[in-house]
Amino acid sequence: MKYFGINLQKSKFGFSLTRENYIHPSKKSSFKNTEYSDEYITTQTRRALFNFDLNMKFFSHLDSDEFNHFIQKFLQQYPQFVEIKDLNEYRYKTGYYILVLDKYKQIYIGTTNNICHRIREHWTKTKQFDRLIFGSIYTSRLSIDSFRPLDTTRIFVYPTEKMFENEDVFISFFPDKFIINRTKGGILKLGLSESISNRKYRNLIDI
Repeated sequence: MKYFGINLQKSKFGFSLTRENYIHPSKKSSFKNTEYSDEYITTQTRRALFNFDLNMKFFSHLDSDEFNHFIQKFLQQYPQFVEIKDLNEYRYKTGYYILVLDKYKQIYIGTTNNICHRIREHWTKTKQFDRLIFGSIYTSRLSIDSFRPLDTTRIFVYPTEKMFENEDVFISFFPDKFIINRTKGGILKLGLSESISNRKYRNLIDI
């Protein structure tokens, strides 16, 4: 199956995100060389599914017309971004990319030195089990790496050698309710700790 010019290989993770393929339990910690208990697996699974359901409810209340209005407004202000149909044309190309998930009225903005490869990573990786929740179960937004290939319905790219400079500017252009990024853009020199300190919260309760 070809999608945006890429051959999609059959995967146990599926081609679209569902509640059933969202969680892939693992006892291995992604933070340190330890293993989690069975109790942790059970608790984390329950918490992650609760958060998943809250996010899906949040998405269902968003307005598609408003979502598309801001995309068009962004493209008018930043005409450097062009919509693409074939990722193969952007192998080893440096720059910014926008993944549009129309079903969920969400976008993800990133920057990379290989646009094609980075987007394929999003499509083929799964978020680590112990990182599904980023903060509280009531405020954590889903990771872009939890979505599958067919969830991306449009792709815009801006090829440039000047990476990171404007990533946070582009992210901040959109109302936060339409952004799936979990933290601010730009170079995070302190890694995970800086990512956590700049974590983007989302009120999933008072909808």
